[in-house]
Amino acid sequence: MLFLNAKRSALNAGFSLVEVLIGTALILLSLTGLVTGYSFYLKAGLKNTDALKAAFLLQEGAEAVTLLRDDAWSTLSSLAVGVPYYLSWNGTTWVATSTATTTDGLMRTFTLDEVYRRNSDKDIVASSSPDAKTLDVNTKKLAVRVSWGTASSTEEHRAVTYLTNLFE
Repeated sequence: MLFLNAKRSALNAGFSLVEVLIGTALILLSLTGLVTGYSFYLKAGLKNTDALKAAFLLQEGAEAVTLLRDDAWSTLSSLAVGVPYYLSWNGTTWVATSTATTTDGLMRTFTLDEVYRRNSDKDIVASSSPDAKTLDVNTKKLAVRVSWGTASSTEEHRAVTYLTNLFE
């Protein structure tokens, strides 16, 4: 009888193979969930980083074109309408160029468009408006665009504002 009790306690003292397999499966499932969650949040964080960089580049682009305006309205008004330009820093000032430039993988462009004003109240109207209108040579519509991503998935931010020849 003593021999049987010793044998039973020896059998009950360890883990069975089923218990080990279930424990291992639970640990692997937990680790897989943690790694998947970490990967998701890392991708989301990197995407937000690009969006934040784009927002700063967008604001800087609008300010740089404003500085071009302040240097000489003739420089800004001589740029072709509807043509995308890039901004380049030459060490002392911003320069509009047709050579593509990127910053941290983000591409920033700006375009200028003509502005028309309704004759009756001088409000800005579209060029296709049926109202009587006049081209305002002292105002330009500025659109700044920052884009990033791959060829299959591109994202962008845009900002549109108006620049006026303050010195006229």
